[in-house]
Amino acid sequence: MVKYCLTAMALKAFSCSPLTRRIYRELGNTLGEKKRAAAPMPPYYLERINRMLRIARSYGVPKNGIKLIELGTGWCHWEAITTKLFFDVHGILYDVWDNRQISALKNYIEQLDRSLDRLDIDSTQRDSARKTIAKIKEVADYDELYRLLGFEYVLDPGGKLRQLERESFDLVVSAGVLEHICAKDTPDFIDGIGRLLKAGGYSVHSINIRDHLYLYDGTVSPKQYLQYSHRLWSLCFENDVQYINRIQRSEWLELFRKADLVPVEEEVEQVELSGLKVAKDYQKYEESDLRCGGLQLVHRKRFGRMENTATSTL
Repeated sequence: MVKYCLTAMALKAFSCSPLTRRIYRELGNTLGEKKRAAAPMPPYYLERINRMLRIARSYGVPKNGIKLIELGTGWCHWEAITTKLFFDVHGILYDVWDNRQISALKNYIEQLDRSLDRLDIDSTQRDSARKTIAKIKEVADYDELYRLLGFEYVLDPGGKLRQLERESFDLVVSAGVLEHICAKDTPDFIDGIGRLLKAGGYSVHSINIRDHLYLYDGTVSPKQYLQYSHRLWSLCFENDVQYINRIQRSEWLELFRKADLVPVEEEVEQVELSGLKVAKDYQKYEESDLRCGGLQLVHRKRFGRMENTATSTL
């Protein structure tokens, strides 16, 4: 619990002014890139690729010729770039601040090259991916990478999705991003996803609902924030540089429903809550909400208002 509280204090200190927030970003990018440039690729990065390949087999998207947008691309643009290895897609890479780390990307891509046999692909796909990876490893910077892949990088500090053309994308994807959208802005943001999609287009997202301070202190619950009232969390733990909105599963499902997106798949990652005293502010939620630590959601843009909905849980 000590590490949890000390980390919260440090992050709140970095959040106190534009200057300290900028210092945090610069330090994070510099130190983070140095670390990731030499670190093992996280195992779940392969899982994310296999998931997208399975979605392609199940629903026909992604496929050659489509237009996708990755939201909150972070330092690697992982979803868009790895999709490009197997499908000839045009990509928009959308973010609110620049965390790009080319040496980290190259390190992970190099490790991916050695791990292609662990993906659910055939020999033709594997050979094609290796050729593209070889070219990626030779680029000098991200601008050269975008020219190689036919991608466009869009930096929008406002994060409103307003500058993008309506109904122009076949696929909207994000991983570990939506939980960082300011809570009051999430209805408009999810509605924006619906506006961007063509009729019949797909929305694919992984949402981490855990307490992110848990990453710094494994002695606390993965959803430690459930123990604190909204007021106490805001005063003592909430910060701007690693903000999480603490939106729960049922609320996410409702946001997508209101955006006129049809649920296709929902996969829930459950966490253990034993020993955690749930604050009154969270006692309105069902047990399924409280124990949900992560969501993987697939939605489809309606073809018409009267279309029936059907959800499959993996």
